[in-house]
Amino acid sequence: MTGTVDSDTEAKPQATAQREDNRKHLVTRQASIFAVLRSLQKHRSPLTIVFQGHNKQSFTSIVLKVDLEEGYFILDEIAPPSGHKRALEGGVFSIQANDKGVQVAFGNNTVVGAGRNEGAAIYKVSMPKQLLYKQRRDAYRAHIAIADQEDIKLTSYKRQKPLVGKIIDISSTGCKVEFPYLVEPAFEDMEVFDEVSFDLPESELDTSVLCAAEARRAVYFEDKKTTQCGFQFLNPDGRNQREIDRFVAYLQREARRKGLE
Repeated sequence: MTGTVDSDTEAKPQATAQREDNRKHLVTRQASIFAVLRSLQKHRSPLTIVFQGHNKQSFTSIVLKVDLEEGYFILDEIAPPSGHKRALEGGVFSIQANDKGVQVAFGNNTVVGAGRNEGAAIYKVSMPKQLLYKQRRDAYRAHIAIADQEDIKLTSYKRQKPLVGKIIDISSTGCKVEFPYLVEPAFEDMEVFDEVSFDLPESELDTSVLCAAEARRAVYFEDKKTTQCGFQFLNPDGRNQREIDRFVAYLQREARRKGLE
């Protein structure tokens, strides 16, 4: 007798894997959450709002203000109007948005205060304790083994001293860096570093890269006293871009040779 596999059984490992992946992209530091919400406000990014128990209908709004010290943000009037009523009735809702190509999501929100601004309703909502900030990776991103991780130095004329860390993965368009300390002051949203420099493996490439870069997403691990941050390279010249591409291709070949892919 041929058995059949329950679709729910198939879905469970996928759901578990999705939850594990999402945990890697959770932001819990309040300064980082503030930076994400501030970016949504700055770019007037549309928010998709869904109330618990009413998953078939979604509503829209935008962030009007974010206050880190008081721990709240202000939403513009929710549309369509039925969403306004549910918000005032204390309905619990989730928020999803897109911040420059990065998925933002957080739930368990309720309105803690309401008012009007120029005739339109506004809502006060407590700052979330955590949010999902998950970047789509279009370019191939090569992981770098601990033994092969290269030092990287990032200089910003707005900071008193350069930041030094290790590259833990890299693509043709950017890299992720781990710093063995909590970076202070915290990275600003899209903070630009005027000079970013790192050497490539002497045994294979024997050269260095110098360009500017922009901070995209920082995660602060308070327990380990470390910081990880993604950076996007800013318009590297032809030579530097070629060296970056060569390095990524080399890492990809090494991964295949070692059976890591």
